[in-house]
Amino acid sequence: MGPGTILENAFGVTEFIQTAEETNGELHEQRVTYRPDSPFPQTHFHPDQDERFVVEDGVMLFVLDGKEVPVGAGSEIEIPRGTAHKARNASEYATTTVLWQTRPALRTAEFFCTANALGPDTLAQTLLVREYADVFRLTGPTAWLVPPLATIARVLGKRLPS
Repeated sequence: MGPGTILENAFGVTEFIQTAEETNGELHEQRVTYRPDSPFPQTHFHPDQDERFVVEDGVMLFVLDGKEVPVGAGSEIEIPRGTAHKARNASEYATTTVLWQTRPALRTAEFFCTANALGPDTLAQTLLVREYADVFRLTGPTAWLVPPLATIARVLGKRLPS
């Protein structure tokens, strides 16, 4: 779960550059190469973390508090803690690479590794959102569904990987 960890999923390929362990908890840094036409994640916010994205090539489309903000190669965007957002590759045909920093690191590496291990299992993902509420929270009606769906997931025997 340290530097060099590589995760692949529907969004693209993520490589951890620095994690909490190497930075005394100050920074989680990863490089993500987003697939063409990658999906948006659910709109979310980070209660106690700030994010910085530096677009190395391609164009990312961010939605911040409902407003679309395209960010191209050589540009960066900062997302303060508590800001509702989501982001994806804006291109249908080419990859986009981003250097992504999260401060403080908290449990960001663990969150990404656990999410990746779960895959697209929606019920199991509700357990993830409950467990990692210190680093990731959904917004709007989707957030209201998490507690009852997490209960159903547990009743059905779903668990987070250890």
